[in-house]
Amino acid sequence: MRERDPRSSMLYWHPKIGDLDIPQPATMIMNVGHVSEKNWCDFIDGKGIPFDVEMLRRICLNMGYPVFVRTDQASGKHDWKNSCFIEKEAKLLGNLRNIIEFSFMADIVGLSIQALVVRKYIPMANLFTAFYGDMPVNPEIRCFVENGSVQCWHWYWVEEAIAESKPPSVKNWKKILDATQRTLKTTDLQQVLCFAEIVAKKFKNDGYWSVDFCKSQGGPWILIDMAEGARSWHLATCPKRKEVQSP
Repeated sequence: MRERDPRSSMLYWHPKIGDLDIPQPATMIMNVGHVSEKNWCDFIDGKGIPFDVEMLRRICLNMGYPVFVRTDQASGKHDWKNSCFIEKEAKLLGNLRNIIEFSFMADIVGLSIQALVVRKYIPMANLFTAFYGDMPVNPEIRCFVENGSVQCWHWYWVEEAIAESKPPSVKNWKKILDATQRTLKTTDLQQVLCFAEIVAKKFKNDGYWSVDFCKSQGGPWILIDMAEGARSWHLATCPKRKEVQSP
């Protein structure tokens, strides 16, 4: 697997936001940088477990099922119920194998794996489910930050991507997405942009980033993910858009 810029890893960006006054999932990170590519391949094939599985089980148990599990660089979220969403311990290793396999297949040459990440599952304001793993589609906003300020924000979901997946759980999903996007309250945007501004200031001298927020069920917007801005999907018509770079 090709080693990407370490800034792509949660090991880089999460410690910078972990103590910010912004709602975000409780997170535990377990380093596995010692595991070789061959060891991971054996794990995918069910021929061994190359990390401290008891430690991982304890972390998940202490966090409380269900949990959200990913590597430091990927979650395979579209395969949701078979990947990052771990409902009970019996699904932990099987789902994790799928996440690792997804990481190996991503970006043509694969993504490096330096850590396993367990995050507290926060129920979101689900609109419907879609994609091959019945992934919840929730209200999400992506902000781009650079030089200490928010450059722009966009509604996260692209209809084309959802339309190409497994049929969503409701037939009127386009109307639901449309209505949700149009009725975003001023207070919602103010909250998201306020949080994004805090992140922007923290990363003032640290490049160009995308910052993703999701609306929790009956609660605040949650900071759920970050990535290098030039590697993140960005609305093609946005004047602030930068060309997406190859991994």
